[in-house]
Amino acid sequence: MCGRFAQSQTREDYLALLAEDIERDIPYDPEPIGRYNVAPGTKVLLLSERDEHLHLDPVFWGYAPGWWDKPPLINARVETAATSRMFKPLWQHGRAICFADGWFEWKKKATKNSLILSIVLTDNLFLWPR
Repeated sequence: MCGRFAQSQTREDYLALLAEDIERDIPYDPEPIGRYNVAPGTKVLLLSERDEHLHLDPVFWGYAPGWWDKPPLINARVETAATSRMFKPLWQHGRAICFADGWFEWKKKATKNSLILSIVLTDNLFLWPR
């Protein structure tokens, strides 16, 4: 998985992809988020369910349970997430949507120059059928 991603649209833009105006009465933190270089440990926009209501909140990107004494993780392997000590509790208790408009990673060369590998969506859809 790439180490960086873009969340460049507004909350209203993302919500418009999910529901009609009448259905978008979702509380959210007014802190601005939109940017093209979301790094681990910074805030990302997350749609989740709490108390039987949808919430749109800025949260820190990364996960570390209380017993974890290393930097928060940003990746999980789907093959082991459902059974691992780290991710099993999350896997069993709900889901969330993290909006993303593109993903990218730097590939370091021997020199100090770097190459950016980027994957960008061609339209505003962020969910797709499999």
